[in-house]
This record gives sequence, structure tokens and C-alpha cells, in this order.
Amino acid sequence: MADIKSHARQLWQDFEDGNAAAFRKLHDLTYAELYRYGLRLVPRPALVRDALQETFVAVWQRKGQLPPVREPWLFLLTALRHKLFDLVRKEKEMAVEQPPVPSAEADLVEAELAAERRQWLANRLAGLPERQREALHLRYRVELAYPEIAEVLGVSQQVAYNYVNRGLKTLRKTLGEIPEDFFEK
Repeated sequence: MADIKSHARQLWQDFEDGNAAAFRKLHDLTYAELYRYGLRLVPRPALVRDALQETFVAVWQRKGQLPPVREPWLFLLTALRHKLFDLVRKEKEMAVEQPPVPSAEADLVEAELAAERRQWLANRLAGLPERQREALHLRYRVELAYPEIAEVLGVSQQVAYNYVNRGLKTLRKTLGEIPEDFFEK
């Protein structure tokens, strides 16, 4: 992850200096990790891809007009986060509530044993407050330091630390409730 951050800094500098190829390389370097982060926030692949595209297009269109960016990696994470929440908010404003339609495929997948185990673990993670889940993802999946987590979430460093710490404590407690036959099936 440190490689992404340092390489992104250099590519961003080259991009600011007018190198269009550097912007493409920055896109290629960061896309996969930004996509995974976006899916953690909003588990809808098409929406995340749209948000990523809009984020990169906005950066490209505003080149030369952007304020100085100290950490391009954090800038992109934050920009994607804001874009995703904007898109979700717009969808909610325009959406007409419709009940979900169950599919046969979903029933088959749910019947599989591996899916059942993943669901059990996902439920434990879902039991965490959203900010704690997001802070844990940023800390352990994206490998950000606490000051960087605080910047992405828009909170103080102490609050970022508290989110991660409380999330870990809750997970440790709930993981103690693993069913006896969890690993035997």
C-alpha cells in the first residue's frame, strides 16, 4: 500500500505538470483498490464503477484548477467516497420503493455451505456501526494510518482511533459466538 501512495504522489505531480500519460498510469495504479473500497461502502459494482469514472473524469476536467493536493491517494479515496454518497442520495430521491424480486440463483448460492459461512461472518461485520466498518476497512484493507483515516472520514485522529478500536473490540466479542459446527460442515 505504501507503494501505491508514493507512486501516486509522483504520478500526480507529473499529471499536474501536464503529462496526460501519468494520469492514465495513476488511474491504472489506483483503480482496483479504489474499486474495492467503493464496494465496501456501497456493495453495488455498477454504481461503484460509475462513481469511479465520474471521479476520474472530474479530476481530469478540473486539472489546473484543483487546489494543491498533498496526498493524491487520500484525495482520490475521499473524492470517491463523496461521489458514491452523492449518487446514492440522488438515487434515493428519485427511486420509487419496489420490493426486491427473489431469484433462483440467489436461493442456490445461499444454499451452498461456503456462502452460509461467509454470510455468518458478514452478519457480524454488518452488526458494527457503519463508521466503525469503514474505519476498519481503511485501516486493515487499505492500510491507512490513523491520521489518513481521520482525513478520509473527516474526523479527528482520536475519533478515527476510537472507531477502529471499538470495532475490533466488538468483533472479538461476537467472534466468540462461533457455532460449534462452523468449521466441520
